[in-house]
Amino acid sequence: MAKDKYEVLICDDDETVRHLLREMLENEGYDCIEAANAQETLVAFETALADVVLLDIKLPGESGLDLIPHLIRRYSDTLIIVVTAINELDVAIQCIRKGAYDYITKPVNTDEVISCTKRAIETRGLQLKIREYQRHLEERVEEQAEEIRGSFLGAMSALSFALEAKDNYTAGHSRRVADVAVAIGKKLGLSQDELDDLRWGSLLHDFAKIAVDELIIHKNGKLTPEEYEHVMTHPIVGACLAASLVRNKRIIEIIEHHHAHYNGSGLRQTRNGDDIPLLARIVAVADAYDAMTSNRPYRSALSRGEALAVVRNEVGRQFDPRIANIFLGMSEEDIIQKREKILIADDEESIRLLVRSIMGNDYVVIEAADGQEAVESANKEKPILILMDILMPKKDGLQACYEIKSNSATKEIPVVILTGIDKELNRRLSHELGAAGYITKPFTAQDLINAVRKFAQN
Repeated sequence: MAKDKYEVLICDDDETVRHLLREMLENEGYDCIEAANAQETLVAFETALADVVLLDIKLPGESGLDLIPHLIRRYSDTLIIVVTAINELDVAIQCIRKGAYDYITKPVNTDEVISCTKRAIETRGLQLKIREYQRHLEERVEEQAEEIRGSFLGAMSALSFALEAKDNYTAGHSRRVADVAVAIGKKLGLSQDELDDLRWGSLLHDFAKIAVDELIIHKNGKLTPEEYEHVMTHPIVGACLAASLVRNKRIIEIIEHHHAHYNGSGLRQTRNGDDIPLLARIVAVADAYDAMTSNRPYRSALSRGEALAVVRNEVGRQFDPRIANIFLGMSEEDIIQKREKILIADDEESIRLLVRSIMGNDYVVIEAADGQEAVESANKEKPILILMDILMPKKDGLQACYEIKSNSATKEIPVVILTGIDKELNRRLSHELGAAGYITKPFTAQDLINAVRKFAQN
């Protein structure tokens, strides 16, 4: 449950700066605590755990740089934003590596501080939800392990797709990268465990872009060197965030090293050649290929032939020669997973987005916003399954279900009612009208996955 008010601790030895930050954040509805040094910060945490810390580096006594790992170790749920007059990239990278969430230079910009604090709160909320979900998984008994794994993967995939769905240019990117990466992995003869980790790491490889300034991500033009360096902090930030959530070394390595160049020329990379983890080298090829063949704000997509020419030119430089050559020898059919269609009919856009986020990894999800559109789409698209709300404009879900089941062209398509109405009469009516199943809202990702697996035609 979301808190009524979030708490921000401001640690700076300059009283004027503290009061300025406090005023701007309290105007945004945050509760603020002040501390003038590291010791006061630790004392403050003994009485109240802050959600976010705005931390100066130059402090009397213990520096802010030294304080970061102490706070991370003792209060891992708190996110730290460094606010300092030190405008040096090496110091910023050092802060991020120690666990800081972001880095802001003085003199502070009001919009930047507020925007960064808001993003930190949102990120912390995601971390806590995922951690709670993971804790729940670990408590389940051993015989339910397979169900748990499927549920967790579904939730993580849904999170990844939901983040991408906010941007028309990146929507579906992680899923497509996963498809290409897994196809390469199969050609390499990877084990099923390795393929599972490869898919999961691919889905999460850009996870930390939630912490990147959206204005930079959506910039309609070439990035400046400073903007590019800001964007390229996402592998490090992602690895730090995921390390406490995903206890799997191979997945963390994919997130951290997927932009590493084989010849070591990548930005601030720490490994090169075969020292770069194998799965990260695979994702590097898949990620670059999909990025090149997708539209971006600053350029149109390259053709498949043009993208392959770039990959060929970068063999041994950006890309591992063995992996790149395997990829270059694959046909387009090898790397595009065939997906069946399922239809979600609901007048609530958020429900359609949720279904698309959960099921978009395995199916092409088509949408209808009312019952009439659902009938027309079923007849035209011939999905293998229809998820149908009851209360919709133009034509309700029960009437739409009846028409679909009465049409010889669509009667074999299973219809699952997906509704907030939990009444026995509606259940009976749905069954009599031909519905194969009935799910009530709110539903879990696993409820949806199980229903689709049960009723979708093979």
